[in-house]
Amino acid sequence: MKEALVILPGVTADRRKRNFLEEYFRSHTGYDVFLPALWQRFGLSFCAGQLDRFLRRSIAPAGYDHVHFLCYISGGFILRLAASRRPFDKWGRIVFVRSPIQERVPPLLVARYGRLPTLLRAGKMVVDLAGSSKERLPLPDTGNDQGLVLERGVSRLASSLGLRPEDFADLRAAGEFDISGSTQVLLASESHDEVYTSEALLGSVARFLASGSFDDR
Repeated sequence: MKEALVILPGVTADRRKRNFLEEYFRSHTGYDVFLPALWQRFGLSFCAGQLDRFLRRSIAPAGYDHVHFLCYISGGFILRLAASRRPFDKWGRIVFVRSPIQERVPPLLVARYGRLPTLLRAGKMVVDLAGSSKERLPLPDTGNDQGLVLERGVSRLASSLGLRPEDFADLRAAGEFDISGSTQVLLASESHDEVYTSEALLGSVARFLASGSFDDR
């Protein structure tokens, strides 16, 4: 069976983190691994168009039986928007990495600095993430397992904005962090600074992509 893994990092993934992800999954799985170059400073809709073109031009012609996805925060919303615009029929498993704490950062930045300064400084994706409309994007109807990783740690940026570990429970209770169906949820101790390079966490993700379970069984 011919399978691919498409990794969609978030806005904080620098080149070192992207390279680490790519090398880890190339070394620890048998998938063809792809990290499409999405220009996140131009926002959610622009990146969804880029992803759609990538899937049509680079993935569809390759004849994969299944295409798995690993999505970090904005990457998940990009996938959801792209899938809502155009059907995709080679779905494998999906892991969404999200953070009730880190996802409070964009609205706090907009509240502190204003929409236009945040747009100019951080890019349109951060402004898009500050809004609520993204949560209304449907989850892909894949017919396969979808996993959810929730970060419990607090990144340096989130801490500088006043967010604390004890905020996790109340923020976690928000309905946007639920995925319908039999999806497994993994509560990770890592912060958003660590989720790209934690081999323990990436190992759990790799297990889910292979078996539909985060557990080492």
